[in-house]
Amino acid sequence: MLYEIIFWSVFFVIVYTYAGYALAAVIIAKIPLFRKSFFLPRNRRESVVSQENPYEPKVTLIISAFAESREIIREKIRNTFALNYPKEKLEIYFAIALDKRGDTDETLDEYFRYFMESGVSTGLKSKTEELLSRFTILDAEGKPDIEALNRIIALLESVEADTTQIDLDYKKQLEDMAAGRDLRWFVTKDVERKGKISQVNRTVKKASGEILVFSDANSMFNSDSIKNLVRHFADSQVGCVAGEKRIRKNENSSSGEGEGFYWKYESFLKKIDSQIYSTMGAAGEIYAVRRNLMERGVPENAIIEDFVLSMKLVEDGYRIVYEPEAYAEEDPTVTITDEYKRRARISAGGFQSIVLLRKLLNLFSYRMASFQYISHRVLRWAVVPFLLPVIFILNLFLLDNPVYLVLMVLQVIFYLLGAGGYVLEKRHKKIRIFNIVYMFLMMNFSAYAGLKRFLSGKQSTLWEKAARVS
Repeated sequence: MLYEIIFWSVFFVIVYTYAGYALAAVIIAKIPLFRKSFFLPRNRRESVVSQENPYEPKVTLIISAFAESREIIREKIRNTFALNYPKEKLEIYFAIALDKRGDTDETLDEYFRYFMESGVSTGLKSKTEELLSRFTILDAEGKPDIEALNRIIALLESVEADTTQIDLDYKKQLEDMAAGRDLRWFVTKDVERKGKISQVNRTVKKASGEILVFSDANSMFNSDSIKNLVRHFADSQVGCVAGEKRIRKNENSSSGEGEGFYWKYESFLKKIDSQIYSTMGAAGEIYAVRRNLMERGVPENAIIEDFVLSMKLVEDGYRIVYEPEAYAEEDPTVTITDEYKRRARISAGGFQSIVLLRKLLNLFSYRMASFQYISHRVLRWAVVPFLLPVIFILNLFLLDNPVYLVLMVLQVIFYLLGAGGYVLEKRHKKIRIFNIVYMFLMMNFSAYAGLKRFLSGKQSTLWEKAARVS
């Protein structure tokens, strides 16, 4: 009897986490009663809506780049020029962290090569002229100074820390290149390799936009993404807006099916969460934050900094709104093994986030936000992965009952599908159901590696790029 009680309790938690919460959320979203003040966080911010129409504040787009391929950096530059937002209200920073492991950095090199060698349909006369006008480098006769430009390029490629440590002769020119231009630069060589959030924190200090939009270099925005993100900030209660992450289909990726399915499911939950009260976290590929809420920065030991940053705002009484019409597309990881490495890091960050965001576990103070956070994140990250082997073992002690025998057979079939997915990946073949089950099991079992990394303190905050198809 005891085994049965434990079995069904575990069964309920697993089913609730992956299906029950989604169903409950849909129902709650349709009942106005749950949006009454009694169910909302005690510290929620007052909602004051701006009458400005259209609401188009000044925006700083911060694009994080590290060890990007030439194809990616070129595509991102073209994608950035194609954004549909008033140019006089858009400031763009490519926050390029140079890789100290090599003498040269392909990301920065290609950034310059793009302007010098290729054209884009932006109405610019030439890339050489465009680059020089952005940098404002002229010789004594007022003509473009190519030699000075080349010296600055070389200097940026070899700088040991950040632009503030460059000698005074070049510092003035570096300031000129940033002053009053739409396309601004902040290039660092992260000597100590403190990670992405260190780079972002330094870049934020230079930003002048009222709204900060964050993106990764390998994530491509739809043209109206910024416009669709920032419109929600007309409501003073909104502290962050999360866009939608989409995975491109690619026949060369064995993880694409499962990864794409996961993000469609995750996007569905984010949409429902936003309707109830607040989306539970933003993906780093595309999200926006009020700059005045970034003044304290993000802890530089945060492993999944985008999630911690956005959820700290929920902790402070603001809402995260989900905007599916602002989306970022990126290629899938090459293999599920590559995705496992990424997931292990995210799992370590998940455990760390539960500690950093422990206030949100208080149902009496945060009410609906706490219910959403526990149901959507905590159970999935820290509970269910460890219940999967528990329910399998418990099932073995209950096989004398036909019901439990059927459940055992279903479990065995499920794990065999996952094993089949593993074998198919090794043979570079794909069958949808096998890949989805394999991805599900991989994501859950990566929690064990993540917990080990978290407890040992060995999970680095440095950028660890998973190989992606192109």
